[in-house]
Amino acid sequence: MLDLALMKLLLAATVRLSGLAPMPVDDLPGVHTLPASDLRAQACPVDAETCANLAGWYDTLRHRILISEPFDPRSARDLSFVVHELVHVLERRQMGERYQADCEATLKSERRAYRTQNAYLQEQQAPERYGRMLLNVACAPDQPGGTGVMRLELMRQDDLTIEAFMDDYRRGRVQQANPEGQPAPR
Repeated sequence: MLDLALMKLLLAATVRLSGLAPMPVDDLPGVHTLPASDLRAQACPVDAETCANLAGWYDTLRHRILISEPFDPRSARDLSFVVHELVHVLERRQMGERYQADCEATLKSERRAYRTQNAYLQEQQAPERYGRMLLNVACAPDQPGGTGVMRLELMRQDDLTIEAFMDDYRRGRVQQANPEGQPAPR
């Protein structure tokens, strides 16, 4: 379990870096560490191998964050997994039942969580970055039935270009043109 002061800092960082609305720290789920095999078994009970690289999981049913051992609360890398899961906590609070309701919503949620996690790591001057594989995938048109199951496929090049542009736009790296076609002043 993480102490209240550290949770306040992580929540503040998550809110600032994600743009999501804050919530009272007292309403946050507890953070629990457990062996990687136990985490996989709880997050993916049907096929634990599909969660082979899982480092953290927000258990929405029990309102708790599970983080794989070993966990060092002094490590920016390890704390970044908590930040990632806090994004999901804030999204769930904001969206309710629409949170990760389908493949598109889940993929969008994971991309936001990885962007926030990586921004946190960058602020902490840590070299690790996560989630790059999600930049090149999209939801397949034929989704399997069942909760928590999604099928992804590689994106076409034109979709990748649009996604990269939108990411740059969200980060303020794209200048808008004024009506005369000149870049708008900053």
